[in-house]
Amino acid sequence: MKIVSNTFGSHGKLVSELLSDSPDELFLVSPFLANDFEEFLGNCDFSSIRKITLITTLKKNDQDQITKPTSLKSFYQLMKNQCPNAQVEIHIDNSLHGKIYIFKKGSELKAIVTSANLTKNGFYNNNEWGLLIGDNNIITQLEKEVLECIEYPDITEFLVEQLLSYSDQFQRDNPECKKIVKPTSDILDTVYYLGQNNNKEPKYYLKPIGVSENPILKDSKRDFSELHQNLHFSKKGTGTIKTGDILITTAVGCGCLLSYFQVTGTPKEATDKEKQIEPWKERWPWYIEGRNLSTKYGGCWWEYDLTRKKLLKKYQEEYPNEAVTLAGRKTLGTLNFGNDKVQITKTFAEFLIAQIDEFNK
Repeated sequence: MKIVSNTFGSHGKLVSELLSDSPDELFLVSPFLANDFEEFLGNCDFSSIRKITLITTLKKNDQDQITKPTSLKSFYQLMKNQCPNAQVEIHIDNSLHGKIYIFKKGSELKAIVTSANLTKNGFYNNNEWGLLIGDNNIITQLEKEVLECIEYPDITEFLVEQLLSYSDQFQRDNPECKKIVKPTSDILDTVYYLGQNNNKEPKYYLKPIGVSENPILKDSKRDFSELHQNLHFSKKGTGTIKTGDILITTAVGCGCLLSYFQVTGTPKEATDKEKQIEPWKERWPWYIEGRNLSTKYGGCWWEYDLTRKKLLKKYQEEYPNEAVTLAGRKTLGTLNFGNDKVQITKTFAEFLIAQIDEFNK
């Protein structure tokens, strides 16, 4: 155990030293954040990081909702520049007051428990004190308790961009907001549940995941349990898919259902830099964000036998006169010709979703 302070040294210097030891995962907890993370932490080395989790606040009817989106966007941008292949997660706990910074390197854990916020003043200028600890059991318990308090999990970069749009519009409509005017609406709720609240008649699609040269097989046990996932499409784009629509994913290879998603984003195209880092995005450049409505099943789909071939046969036996695609077809042959999606009927979609939900409890 070691005392950390800005009186004899600084939090910032210690964090730089811990990062230079090449940790593979960071877990950051702070209610206040720097406005510009590049200026604040741009000189630190994040190249070894494979996963970084940030937990902060975005309080309702509070100035936080006007200023915090800029900080979150800056955080995402720093991580893109410093560790583009890392998994980045941001969660919201509006009762948060503590500050914890955990560094993981394999089985070795280190944590700073402190009064210092994740800001330049907190790390260098303010009179702040904390403790550096290395007890794995205590650190694991700390992380567990923090995660149990999350109100809004997985605030993705797309959601942050939407928060920024709302914040910018609010500031244009209320130029006096820089004088600390509290918003009367809850921006986070509006953005987080955008598709759910704004699309009362969603369309339904069956979407293959994977490619024939790199199929998804049961033995791979590939995890599809993440709450938010980017769903990729070919150069033709995403078609008429919009926020709130439902995409049921199925594996190219074994044909199993993987999860089902509600679309939460608008179509975006991978940048040239993203295509250089991951060449497969040249072929599948378009993507749209979806919120996983079957996270539990998505983490163990391979344990079940929900293949689209067997489910289609079962559906045909139960509904012999019903079509499965919106075009009126009773088969899914179009997926055999490399199509990246097919629009299906609501009845067939609800049938497939019911099969997944049996194992999603």
